[in-house]
Amino acid sequence: MEPSPAHVGFSEDHAATIVDELNACAPDAAGLGAWLARTGVETERIVTSTTLTYITLARRSEDGGRIVLMLLDGVWERAL
Repeated sequence: MEPSPAHVGFSEDHAATIVDELNACAPDAAGLGAWLARTGVETERIVTSTTLTYITLARRSEDGGRIVLMLLDGVWERAL
């Protein structure tokens, strides 16, 4: 299924900026909700466990791929 045009458009630089913001403002899963509310970044899915948190952004990358970010050991990084 192709993403709708409204859900395409994060550049690699924008995705990297989101990771940097998460590392600065949401160093744990508890801070994620406040960061999401403040920034308005839409998510498709949020999964949280005691050792791992990951979010799938609602918007896709410029090439149409999913953007998945994970928090592991206190560090956010892009998984996909």
